[in-house]
Amino acid sequence: MSQTRLTTLIQHAAETSDPTSVGEELLTIAGFMRATIKSYHPLVGGNPQKSQVFRVEIAGSGDTLSCAIVKVPSKLPTDRDEEATSGVYERELEVFNLLRDMQGGFQPRIFAALYDPESQTTALLMEDLGELPKREEFTLETISRALSDLAEVHSRYWGDESLGTNWWMRDGYRADIFDEDVELFAPNWEKLARSTVLHPFDTATVNEVADYLADNIVEVLNELDDRPRTLTHGDLHTANMMLRRVGDPPTPVLIDWQDAVYSGASSDVAKFLSTTMSPEVVRRHFDRLVADYYSTLSDDIRSDYPFSSFRRDIMLALLGTFANYVICATTNFRSDVDAKSLNSSLRRVSSVIDVVRPLDQL
Repeated sequence: MSQTRLTTLIQHAAETSDPTSVGEELLTIAGFMRATIKSYHPLVGGNPQKSQVFRVEIAGSGDTLSCAIVKVPSKLPTDRDEEATSGVYERELEVFNLLRDMQGGFQPRIFAALYDPESQTTALLMEDLGELPKREEFTLETISRALSDLAEVHSRYWGDESLGTNWWMRDGYRADIFDEDVELFAPNWEKLARSTVLHPFDTATVNEVADYLADNIVEVLNELDDRPRTLTHGDLHTANMMLRRVGDPPTPVLIDWQDAVYSGASSDVAKFLSTTMSPEVVRRHFDRLVADYYSTLSDDIRSDYPFSSFRRDIMLALLGTFANYVICATTNFRSDVDAKSLNSSLRRVSSVIDVVRPLDQL
């Protein structure tokens, strides 16, 4: 395919929000020479500043592939150029290639991919995993399986400094808050705390954590930056964990590696558990799940990284996750908006912090 045609295909799909042409090219690459896309519809959620995701219905492939996902870059050229320059699109493709042997298991199947080196953008044809799971679908067995698979990913690239030097890999500096301005934490928290409807979880424990971070956020982030490093997802909240529902129980599938970062493994574990589990489940099972994840890491990792250090890093990562959501929180809203629907991830993490009490364990 010519460079001009490749660039045109991806950019046309992005700018028109129509995945038909690029999707049919991807189908051809995947070996479905006569397949066509008969309909498509966008999937909501995710981060439209980075990518657009479509579910497409396919004709002409027999019974082999009737439905798939097409992922293309952001619609706006300014967003697309900014994300491409930071390596977002190549990053996801590179990680999918690194974990190719896990496709069909902990990773989604990638049927075909197009990468345009000129614009540094990609288009992907992926397995359709259905609707986003509801929180209650994440049973203890499913969560435990996800942590076990996650530990395998982390073990593979533990201490692999060459991975961290790739241009497309996200910089691990202050990765837990996506290198946002730490000065935003205190004023944002003050606005949240003053509001009876925006305060995420008004308890003494949560307020104490916020007060601590207002004074010590830089020290917490510095300690997080000093952890052992590996390939991490970088934004492992519930919505980035799908379920393959072909068996009983369903199996977890980790998607969307656009924020992958060479950083500390405890942040993946802490964010996943704190955005997925209810306070009641956390109270009964958090300690065991953290210990189970640690026990799944390879022996040589555990010999150099004692459980006491890992557990401390989990507590610090909970603080980092909380700080990130406070910094990014919505603090102003229209009168016709239900405030209780805002900052849902911050509310979940706050409710878990109230149970785990991370400051008591540092």
